[in-house]
Parts: sequence; structure tokens; C-alpha cells
Amino acid sequence: MDLSKRPEADLTGALQHALAALECVARDVTGDAKATLGAILGKHKTLLPPPMNEAAEKLWGYASEQGRHLREGRGPSSEEVGLAVHTAAALATYLCNKVGRGSGSGV
Repeated sequence: MDLSKRPEADLTGALQHALAALECVARDVTGDAKATLGAILGKHKTLLPPPMNEAAEKLWGYASEQGRHLREGRGPSSEEVGLAVHTAAALATYLCNKVGRGSGSGV
């Protein structure tokens, strides 16, 4: 919804919500109900296959910097946010499918 807002899309909102959704799925899959996504990825090294686990950590860092701790006059582009949102959605879908097919969480 944040990307669809008019006349201006809420880019930082989209970024924050996409990573929050991935964090919620990761919490559910691992049972770490209060952990941050960064903590989950650090603790559960096999949650995502390498090097996707490293990419997810970098994505989390990017979203933290660009979605929450913006510097004056500098924000993410719509293309960057679109990439981050789609990547977070793909990772969340992967985790759901991984658990849903009965293979366990892999943690």
C-alpha cells in the first residue's frame, strides 16, 4: 500500500513494512518471538542458503539505514525500494515454503 500512495509513494514506509514482514516470518519460523531479523540471521546461519543469508543481512542493514535513519535530503530511490520490497517478499515466501513442505525450519 505504501508504494501505491498518491501523489507520492511512501518509500521509507514500504521499506520498513517489507522488512518487518520478513522479520515476522523469520520469528515465526525460528520461534524467536522477540528477536530482530539481524539477531535471527546471526543465530540461525542455515535459515537461508548461503550466500542468500548474507544478502538478507545486508538487506536488513540497508532498510535500517534508508528506512529509519535517514540523513537530511537523502532517501532511497523508488527503484531501490522496489528491489528491497521484492527481495524481502521472495525471502519470506521461501521461508514459508520451506516450512510448509514439511522440511522443518532448517535451524
